[in-house]
Amino acid sequence: MHKAKVCVVDDCVDEAMLLCDGLALNGYEAVAVHNGQDTLALCAQDHIDLLLLDVGLPGMDGFEVCRRLKASPATAHIPVVFVTARDNPQDIALGLEMGASDYVVKPYNLPFVMVHVDSVLRARQNAPEKAFHAGLYEDTANTDELTGLKNRRFLTDRLQEESDKAERYGYPLSCLMIEVDEVTALDEPAENLCLDDLLVEVAMAMRASSRSYDILARFDGATFAAVLPHITREDALTYAGKIGEEIRTATMHDAQCPMVAKLNYGLATSHDTYRCADAEALLSAAMRDLWHSKSAAAIAGIAAVSS
Repeated sequence: MHKAKVCVVDDCVDEAMLLCDGLALNGYEAVAVHNGQDTLALCAQDHIDLLLLDVGLPGMDGFEVCRRLKASPATAHIPVVFVTARDNPQDIALGLEMGASDYVVKPYNLPFVMVHVDSVLRARQNAPEKAFHAGLYEDTANTDELTGLKNRRFLTDRLQEESDKAERYGYPLSCLMIEVDEVTALDEPAENLCLDDLLVEVAMAMRASSRSYDILARFDGATFAAVLPHITREDALTYAGKIGEEIRTATMHDAQCPMVAKLNYGLATSHDTYRCADAEALLSAAMRDLWHSKSAAAIAGIAAVSS
C-alpha cells in the first residue's frame, strides 16, 4: 500500500521537524524543505502527495511557490495546505484563490494539522479533481472548526437522506453516538488537561476506522456521531470498540498530555428490531441508548462503592 509522501516547507528547522515527526507518527512519509526554490525542484523531480507550505519563506514566499506549482502541468495536481502565522482574511482568501486545498494558522494544534492532512488526502482520493477544488470550501459552514468533522446541522440533513435510502432499498443503517466522559490525567492536575487535543484524537480515530462514505460529525461539545450505511448493530458495536481502543492507545501514550478517558456509546440501527425511516427517530433512539448506558454505568458505580 502506498504511503503518502508529504513535503513540509518552513524556514524554521525546528518547526519543520516537529511537523515531520508528527506526520511520521501518523503513518506518512515526510521530507522537510526550507526555501521556495528547493521546494519547486523537489516537487518537479519527486513524487509528492501533499505540500504543507509556510508563507514567510526567504526570497520566494509561499504564495509565489503555490502560484508556480499550480501554473506547471507537472506539479499542478499536488495539493497545497498553507501552514502559516499569516492569519488575516486577505491572506487566507489569496491562498485559497491560488488553488490551495486548506489553510491552517499558527500556532496550531499538531493533531488538528493531522486531521487536515487526512481530510485533504481523502477528499482528493475519493473525488474527481474538478469536484475536489469546487466543493471543498463551499462546505465550511458544515464543518466543525476544532476537529475537521462535519457539524450537527450537516449530520441531521444527511441522516435524513440516508434514512430515506435505507428505507427504500431495505438495507440496515446504524447511528452511533460517542461521548467523551470522565477524563483523568495520568501525571498532571485535571485542570490542565488538553481536552481539545483529546477531542481531535477522537476525530482522528473515527476517520481512521471509517469508510469514505460514512458520515462523521461532532454532534455537540464532547459528543460525536457516526452514520454508518449498510452496517448492522453487531458491526457497529465492533466499529465502536475499534475506535475506543485507538483512543485509549493514543491518549495513554501521549508524552505531552497522557490521559485516560471514559467513552459512552449509544447505538440505534434501522432494519433491526424496528424501522426508523425518519432521521429524527433514529437519532433520538441513539441518544436514548447513550443515556441508558450512562445511567446503567452510574448505577453500577454506585453499587460498587456501596458494597
